[in-house]
Amino acid sequence: MISHVLQIRFRRTLTHATSSRLYPGLVGLMAFAATISMTVPFAPLLTFAVLLRRDRWLPIVLLSALGSAVGGLVLYLVFHHLGWNNLMAAYPDTAHSQSLTNAKQWLTTYGISTLLVVSALPVPDTPVLIFAGISRLPVVEVLLALLVGKLAKYSIYSWIVATFPDRFAHYFAHVTNGSKPTAPPAQGAFRESATHTEK
Repeated sequence: MISHVLQIRFRRTLTHATSSRLYPGLVGLMAFAATISMTVPFAPLLTFAVLLRRDRWLPIVLLSALGSAVGGLVLYLVFHHLGWNNLMAAYPDTAHSQSLTNAKQWLTTYGISTLLVVSALPVPDTPVLIFAGISRLPVVEVLLALLVGKLAKYSIYSWIVATFPDRFAHYFAHVTNGSKPTAPPAQGAFRESATHTEK
């Protein structure tokens, strides 16, 4: 519920800030906030942001990757300082999760490259960050791995959306108002539709 409300507020803010020169930075801040929250998926917000300003997709990607990487680093440091006992006391179900078991095995076998690969994949990277924090990996290496991984993932997402926008615009226009998709909209119709649905 909280995640859904936050996504609506983020989309509304993006819709009203499209003409600002600080727009890519705003998206980067949202990437940071979404990562820190551990509840708001950022990929739909990134897609929405790029659809609104396809001409600025590259700076959006760069600042989104930076914001998400810094957010991941903050989580890593929090997990590191919490320690295993406090972490398990706060999240008792985590100790027995398969994702944490996999993260432990991968980090033990492949080291920091695991963090890079997982952050580049469309999967949650929190379990890997938890075990990375407990494993006390070098902070600079953690930041670089997150940054490179997020940059690769967000570049692919944004390039596809910026290059082939009509299908995505059609989908997201209907996702925001809950109706069933019909025929694809005309070129450039998304911004008007998004503005209407956010009012």
